[in-house]
Amino acid sequence: METVRENNTDTGTGGWRMADDAGKFNIGQRIKQIRKIRGISLQQLSEGTGMSYSYLSGLERDKHSISITNLQRLAAFFHVDMVYFLDSSDRKDYLIRKEDRVTLNAEEDAVYQVISPDTSENLQVSFAEIPAHQPTERHIHKHPKGEEFITVTAGEAVVLVEDHKYVLKTGDSVIFPSEKEHCIYTEDCAASILIVTSPPYGRGSRTGI
Repeated sequence: METVRENNTDTGTGGWRMADDAGKFNIGQRIKQIRKIRGISLQQLSEGTGMSYSYLSGLERDKHSISITNLQRLAAFFHVDMVYFLDSSDRKDYLIRKEDRVTLNAEEDAVYQVISPDTSENLQVSFAEIPAHQPTERHIHKHPKGEEFITVTAGEAVVLVEDHKYVLKTGDSVIFPSEKEHCIYTEDCAASILIVTSPPYGRGSRTGI
């Protein structure tokens, strides 16, 4: 996607827009998208930014260019970084059915599955069902960087993070730096747990267990 510079018909100053030659978001589409998500009308946006209704309407339809000053006004109005409007990435949504989960491995009747797709760049979501009295070999491990979030959806699990022991019951959660040595195990109760790690560690890694 190329940047096209042209005269700004609303302000009389030089402006620019993103040419939508690759089928990706342009600036006008990004503005319309966030406006719709926030439930804001064009009239409200006009009043809040001081830009005319007709200019904003044309901008969303990629009929006008936009100056840096006006882009800053929009970013301030929506409370986002200006880079939000310049992001040309074409990330997709994914629907993962239960039957589509990838099972990493199973031992001692425990089941470990990856829910998130392997194309996910920023996080990995895993699900585990661990029977009661998980073996004493607790798979203590750590990762080079990042964070992990663990929540118990049913039952009770124990999470060890270095010298801290967290007993999590249904609905309880813990978050910690991934570079700390940690493990998850069960005592008297079985547990179903959801694990979110950022960055992802790959499908070959039994995340958080």
